[in-house]
Amino acid sequence: MRAMSPLTSRGFSLIELLVALVIAMIGTIAIMQVYISGEAGKRALGSLGEAQSGALVALYQIEREMQRAGYGFLDRQALGCNIRSSFAGFNNLTLQPVSIVPDGAAVGHIANRWGIPPGDPGSDMLIISAGNGATLIEGSRLALAANAGDGVIHLVNKSGISAGAYLLIAEAGQDCTLTKASLVNPPNVDDQVQVQTPMFAGYSTDNARVMQLTVPPQPLPPPSSQPKPSFVVYTVRNGMLTRCDFTASNCADAGAINNPQVWTPVANDVVALVAQYGFDTSTPADGVVDAFCKTRLTPGGSCPGSDTGLTDAPGSDADQTVRAEDWSRVLAIQLAVVTRSGQAEKDPVSPVTLKLWPDNANAADGPLTQGPVWNVPDQYYRYRVARTIVPLRNVIWQGGQR
Repeated sequence: MRAMSPLTSRGFSLIELLVALVIAMIGTIAIMQVYISGEAGKRALGSLGEAQSGALVALYQIEREMQRAGYGFLDRQALGCNIRSSFAGFNNLTLQPVSIVPDGAAVGHIANRWGIPPGDPGSDMLIISAGNGATLIEGSRLALAANAGDGVIHLVNKSGISAGAYLLIAEAGQDCTLTKASLVNPPNVDDQVQVQTPMFAGYSTDNARVMQLTVPPQPLPPPSSQPKPSFVVYTVRNGMLTRCDFTASNCADAGAINNPQVWTPVANDVVALVAQYGFDTSTPADGVVDAFCKTRLTPGGSCPGSDTGLTDAPGSDADQTVRAEDWSRVLAIQLAVVTRSGQAEKDPVSPVTLKLWPDNANAADGPLTQGPVWNVPDQYYRYRVARTIVPLRNVIWQGGQR
């Protein structure tokens, strides 16, 4: 057999191996780039989906609670009254269906009469008040006048009132008394209700109303299990939408703002909650929203150019009857929740500002509104805005009192 020559038995040269290695490396890099881009896109999409879901969850929670706003106390005698009570956390609060505490309203500000420590910068706070299972929606009149310091009241109609029920006694121009029924129908006194908290003011038989805010089950359970009216606050703290209930905790306690037992987390990655009142500005009122803004509007008014809500807050008048007129004209709340993705990008991906809802300067196209601009704190994250308008149906139903 003839042996193979050295030329025919030679393998790849070094140059050929280097060229093959370079081609393989280029291919590997290309494949990795495609994979990395795909994974980055998937993470960004997933993060945006989570942000969108968080915004919708937050809106749903607020909207569901806001639909009950004002339930049980929407009488002109009570709207905007100063609550007086011996119950912890309730004294000297202003009674209104929904209150917007605008960004920048510190404790003691006219727009933050509840004294709640502000949340994250750029975000408003919402306070929602409602009864819980009231039966006497319009309230009952007093059969006998009640004097300040009285521990009993005499009612024309005690239908449904039982021991443990929260009662609100209100009269135009007076502070309201928030108390609980301790004994109904003592022996031989059919119209009498004994109360735990004495009257903080005198109330007449002509104008005062006694509104039942809760219907406790019978026999009466322990105090911790008894139904209470709802006075809740929503605000953004440390990048989360949080909820606090004045009936369970003192939401004005600055030392508890980081306590999850007081400020319960509702949704993560929420960076802003912004709201506006929907006002009926017609004269006389016609039950239709004419303008959305934060600042208090007089009949026939329109939103100011600088609509911060810090200069003239609704319900800020010294006269309770004027405050009642303010709150009876707030028929809806427009709000936006801004959420942020959890994935930071290498390059800026968001604009400097976000328009939370469009402007409308033409009354023929619907309520007048100036959409607020929200300043983006970090452009390396993606943001999503969820917006809705919530009609305050209990306020709308009380229109017949105008």
